[in-house]
Amino acid sequence: MSSSLIPGFADSALQADRSEPEGPVCAEVIGLVGRLGTPQLACLRSWRRAGVPVVFLHADAAPLPRWLQLLLGVPCVHLGPLQAEDPVWVDALAQALVQHGVGALTCVSEPISLALWTLQSRLPAGVRIVSARPDQIAVLASKRAQRQAAREAGLPTLPTWLLRPGVRAQADVDAVPDQAFPLVLRPDLQRLAGADFKLAVVADRAELLQRLPALQRPGAVPWIAQPLVQGPNLLVHAWRNGCAGPGDGSEGPGALAGHLAFITEVKFQGLSVLLQPVPLPQLLREACVRLETRLGLAGVYHYDFVQCAHSGQVYFLDLNPRLGGSTGKVLAAGYDEPLALAGTLQLGGLPAPRVLAPTLRRSGGKHQALRALWSALRGRSTVADHPYPQRARLCLQLLVFLLFGRDEIVRLDALRSLLAFAAYQVLRRWAGTALPAAGPAGAADPATAPAAAPR
Repeated sequence: MSSSLIPGFADSALQADRSEPEGPVCAEVIGLVGRLGTPQLACLRSWRRAGVPVVFLHADAAPLPRWLQLLLGVPCVHLGPLQAEDPVWVDALAQALVQHGVGALTCVSEPISLALWTLQSRLPAGVRIVSARPDQIAVLASKRAQRQAAREAGLPTLPTWLLRPGVRAQADVDAVPDQAFPLVLRPDLQRLAGADFKLAVVADRAELLQRLPALQRPGAVPWIAQPLVQGPNLLVHAWRNGCAGPGDGSEGPGALAGHLAFITEVKFQGLSVLLQPVPLPQLLREACVRLETRLGLAGVYHYDFVQCAHSGQVYFLDLNPRLGGSTGKVLAAGYDEPLALAGTLQLGGLPAPRVLAPTLRRSGGKHQALRALWSALRGRSTVADHPYPQRARLCLQLLVFLLFGRDEIVRLDALRSLLAFAAYQVLRRWAGTALPAAGPAGAADPATAPAAAPR
């Protein structure tokens, strides 16, 4: 798509909703647990603008200064780092929920989500956990299991080899055919692998064998190996309330569901830098609905596909049942994902006009674009980046975006929260616990910077 403005291309279910009157904004107080990354910033901005009552439950070491809380414009409660086994921490969380009348508790991280579900019986009566269920997280934790579920639902997938740790590693490496190279390696269970290893590209078998000692060491987790596909990623953001049936929102009173697609015009180190809204192919949408129905997904979630630059074929990579690192970008583009999550909390939901702007636009992260531009100018782009190796094209795209593009953080209608976010980053760096510029993360909140594969 050459145009940055894509009016009215959403799913048929969403088109039907456009004629309905706007529904009520969620009246429940939402408690958001975590650190202040770009997805959390997007949530606070969205809910405050829509009049959704929200409390930010800050799970980090250093408390937020009073002046920073005032800039954010929402009530903030400092809980300290996530310690679900500590009765003092749990009591502080419960007290904050009662004090602020929180009815729904959510987060941007599978580890925090799992912790909240384990604490459900110790939370005040009536508080709902609004995040992926433990059974869904368990099914989707394994990249290999995700691929199998996606394949059974009819989504196109890549050939995948499991490389098991320990004494079986050598045999698994030998079983990978020569024609499969170059390969992308990822941990099968990212949460157990830590932040040190998210993906690696190996050109040939010799390079793969050089990595074998890391797989054979004690405590190593299995890897998956897939052929490298060079090209952009296709991100599919979806939302669905409990009333939506297999017809993607067309069945059941109060049903609300939909899908929006964005192509990554620029990606750097596996992260989406610049997103362009595009129409979602009907067959791909139908396969996504089948997978969601089988898994019983509700709330908001997003898919990650990679598109071959030569054939145009797309392949399934990941499904994340939560808000994520691109939440701020799609909010800037015109899809209010946090408000969609709020809409799924109530039976009637919120009709599509509340969560979709009349026109969706190109958007991205200028902090990531600066890093990508600096890397390209120094000749350090890799095959995991896009576009590659078109250095001049990449630099031109980045310069145009930096000068004229819509940014997920810098917004003229949200200068106070911008100052708060910038101050938060500076304070954390001074404290020696720097938060990655991509938004997200840290030990308590790793899922806000999702790992990428052949992207």
